[in-house]
Amino acid sequence: MPKGLKLTAFLLAVMLAAVSCGGKQEQKQTAQVQTENKEDSKELKLLFPQVLERDGAEVDGTFVIGLASDTPWKGVFNTFLYQDTPTYEAMRPMLGNFMAGGPNHEIIDGGYCNMTFDREKKTATYHIEPKLTWSDGVPVTAEDIIFCYECVGHPEYTGVRYNANMQNVVGMEEYHKGEAKNISGVKKIDEKTVEVTFKDYFPGILWGAGLTYNAEPYHYLKDIPITEMEAHDRVRKAPLSCGPFVISSMVEGDILEYVPNPYWYGKKPSISRLVVKRIQPTSVAAALKAGDVDVINFNLDLYDQFVELDDEGKTKLDANGKPILKVDNIDILGAVRGAYGYVGFKMGRWNNEKGEAEMFADGGKFKDKALRQAIGYAMDNDGIHAIYYHGLCITANSFITPYHPGFYDVNRKGYSYNPEKAKKLLDDAGYKDIDGDGYRETPDGKPLKINLLFISGSDVAAPVASYYIQNWKDVGLNVALNDGRLIEFNAFYDKLTNDDPDVDLFVAGWAVGSNPQPNSLYGRTARFNRLRWVNERNDELLAKIASEEAFDEAFRAQAYKEWDENILEEAPAIPTNYRIGLTAINKRVKNWDKRFVSSWDYCDLGLISDKPAVNTMK
Repeated sequence: MPKGLKLTAFLLAVMLAAVSCGGKQEQKQTAQVQTENKEDSKELKLLFPQVLERDGAEVDGTFVIGLASDTPWKGVFNTFLYQDTPTYEAMRPMLGNFMAGGPNHEIIDGGYCNMTFDREKKTATYHIEPKLTWSDGVPVTAEDIIFCYECVGHPEYTGVRYNANMQNVVGMEEYHKGEAKNISGVKKIDEKTVEVTFKDYFPGILWGAGLTYNAEPYHYLKDIPITEMEAHDRVRKAPLSCGPFVISSMVEGDILEYVPNPYWYGKKPSISRLVVKRIQPTSVAAALKAGDVDVINFNLDLYDQFVELDDEGKTKLDANGKPILKVDNIDILGAVRGAYGYVGFKMGRWNNEKGEAEMFADGGKFKDKALRQAIGYAMDNDGIHAIYYHGLCITANSFITPYHPGFYDVNRKGYSYNPEKAKKLLDDAGYKDIDGDGYRETPDGKPLKINLLFISGSDVAAPVASYYIQNWKDVGLNVALNDGRLIEFNAFYDKLTNDDPDVDLFVAGWAVGSNPQPNSLYGRTARFNRLRWVNERNDELLAKIASEEAFDEAFRAQAYKEWDENILEEAPAIPTNYRIGLTAINKRVKNWDKRFVSSWDYCDLGLISDKPAVNTMK
């Protein structure tokens, strides 16, 4: 190991000693996750460390963060209007840590805005850091929090954040219907304090249900009609920031240039310029080797370009058990992401008038639970992870992830590869090959063709899609790509959001966020319910998770268990993987932190050389 470099390897059960930009407190991070052999261990030891700390004096310079994407970000730089992950990733330097999270991502003190919760009064109170200031010199005030609520609740708001949690705020529904001029349950206490009162007080509020995780500048945006705000230059081209950095220029969808926020109250960044730029996934390896980017998250399909593999595709290790790299100008960090992959069944449509999902009246193509379960058992996720991801994906056993260790159960039985069980389920349900073409017909003798929507964007996307299609063919199911091709990210989600009738089955991912409460994806009033699945038992279990009784930890854990068992049984979707996120770091970078509970902030960025390291290995 080179002198001066300290790479600390962590298990997912670690103590996190917080070093802050604004005085954050100590946090803990624990998790239990599955391994290849559950008999040996219930903790995953990662191949790569989660934290990089490098010795050396910091120098000024330009820090370049790459975002690997074949799709430009949409550039809606507003926290209640944006919907795409690339935009969120691009604007993170201006957001920073507005709120801090604890071991299971519950809100704790230590962010730019702290919260206090009063169960008896049914309130949550925002306490804005007194020195927090927008990048134009105007202090962040209570009006900026209230403005977020009023925009989300506005009758003409068309975004995705007006949901059941927001409707739980006292006065929100009346305001949304145009029956009130303000939201009675959102009150300004003083210039830096806002109190929010809820109808029902449930544990998810401690994780942010019904709260806004960020402020938006009221003085800057108040005169823009909500219907015009998303397209306005003050959102698209010149947003304000109350975080460590502010956007100074851009090439829309491709490059953002940041400079330090001159009014930032915390630790002053040691760099004078930060660039976030989009890199085509096929160009990531070349950009890293040339030193064109200092930090970039990369997909597992690029792994073999940086790490030595054996003939079976497994990672080669040195005498110290460390992966052997093919390049000498980077380090690699790895951590379990706060996300999971899944295969989803399109089971209905969105009813705009009712504001909720509705199942198809005739039950649709996937009305039979046995068909959905068979599709799950037919999928060889272990094989895909071994062949295409070198063992760096974990086959998912639950709709709850290791990201919330207090609710995740390593021993939960999910949908492991079992084609014989899949065949029996189909046989027993009456799906049989009547005409001898190798594909099963429906129980009433009609052809069964399933259209699969699958995102492009990586070198392994096509072979993984083909692998799944072959899995399903092996049990007699006729599955083919929509229009015979993969589809890019934005078009993929447009089709799902607009309930394209040609979509039957889709492969997607879900970022779980800090709040473990699953109603934002699986509730009947959740716009993110892309499945359009509605289930009375699911409603009951979601209500149990959100009940008064669930403030008791044992009750809450049991409620999550029952919900997870029900959705696994009903199978409106099949969880496929928990993802290991990999990040390449140029050797001139001072520090980086991949832990999923961390107080690291963008003001901690540092460089120890004004020139990037360039790969010298062939």
